[in-house]
Amino acid sequence: LMIFISGLFVSCNTVQSKPPPIIFKSSAYQPLAINARRLEIIDNWQMPIVDPYVGHQISPLPSNIVADWASHVLRPAGGSGEIVFDMKRIAVTLTDMPHKLDLKGLLTDQQSRIASAEIKAQIMWLQPVGGTQARVDLEASHSITVRESANPNDVREAIHETLKGALLRLDTQVRKELAEIERIVVQ
Repeated sequence: LMIFISGLFVSCNTVQSKPPPIIFKSSAYQPLAINARRLEIIDNWQMPIVDPYVGHQISPLPSNIVADWASHVLRPAGGSGEIVFDMKRIAVTLTDMPHKLDLKGLLTDQQSRIASAEIKAQIMWLQPVGGTQARVDLEASHSITVRESANPNDVREAIHETLKGALLRLDTQVRKELAEIERIVVQ
């Protein structure tokens, strides 16, 4: 009976993992009013489920995060035409780094892995009124190194931070590229 009761106390004191951080917050990104009647989001990326890819372990999936970002930022506000956001590659990887085997390397907490996120996408604007068309190719990436003493929560947080960093760079690039296209953004 004492073993059973002590087992209950031990099980009540287990360490809970932190909830995953929110990568996409709509309040962090201002919407752009696009001169189009509708937005179409296409996911052309087939996520591998083999090492070093870890995107399938993220909740929500990286392609869903980028699609949510696109539907929030690229807001149709025109009377005709469409804007197409084509997700070509949304890769999240975790790769090992070579270790320093000298005395200093053995005595220090080295960076042992690299968490990387890479987003490749394309925006196409098709406006039948006036026959206007535009295409923008987008690439954004971000990497963070992870120390060898990192626990699973630290690794998961680094993976989320890489995706957040890549998304921020994608947002910056989209705003810069669309500002150069005449009449695509409605003021």
